[in-house]
Amino acid sequence: MSRNRPYRYPLGVVMSHRIRNRRVQKAGVAALIAAASAVALTACGSSDSSSDAKGSTSAASSSVASSKSDTTIHSQAGKQSTTLSNSAAGAAQATAECQPGTLKAKLDSAGTSQAEMNHRGTFLRVTNTGQETCVISGYAGVALEGAGHTAIKTTARHGDTYFATDPGAHPITLGPGKSAWADLVWTTTGASTAHAKYLQISPTGSNSHSTVAFDQDLDNGTLSLTAWSSKPPINS
Repeated sequence: MSRNRPYRYPLGVVMSHRIRNRRVQKAGVAALIAAASAVALTACGSSDSSSDAKGSTSAASSSVASSKSDTTIHSQAGKQSTTLSNSAAGAAQATAECQPGTLKAKLDSAGTSQAEMNHRGTFLRVTNTGQETCVISGYAGVALEGAGHTAIKTTARHGDTYFATDPGAHPITLGPGKSAWADLVWTTTGASTAHAKYLQISPTGSNSHSTVAFDQDLDNGTLSLTAWSSKPPINS
């Protein structure tokens, strides 16, 4: 009996199969390498696109920030300009205020007719002796002096008097040589009588004042006066 022996392919056939298998393997490896390269390139492309997008976003943000910065600068400049304008206006207004050295105060005899029911009164008059127009407002400062110019404790009450309605503090424009008036009133009932000989008048309420003769007896050293007015403030 013959033994079964495994069939052997001819040597040429075997070599052909091996060569073919190697080609297939090489082709597969090449395909895998190509696929991997494509993935890598895709990833790189994606990364570059993202970078570009970030760059564009950053540039846009920078542009917006620059715009905001410019707006802030213009806004600050506007505020500074407004502040400077207000300061200039304030300086002009301060310059236009009457200075004590250009004002002369006295008693106006036109007001001495005020006498009724233990009340006596007169007018204060202030005149602009300067060369420039100026503005005065508010109430005069007043203080009593006795014989020898000794100080007398004085109480000054602002508002309506027995003879005149108070116009309230308001600006009065005084051209050169022009005047303003205030009503000055006191009582003479004999209560704690103060014997005055002089009266200090400060047109703006500052330490600068005029001293005029004021020979009057008045109660408690108390004076009532109205604010400065452009005309003698007496009720009709």
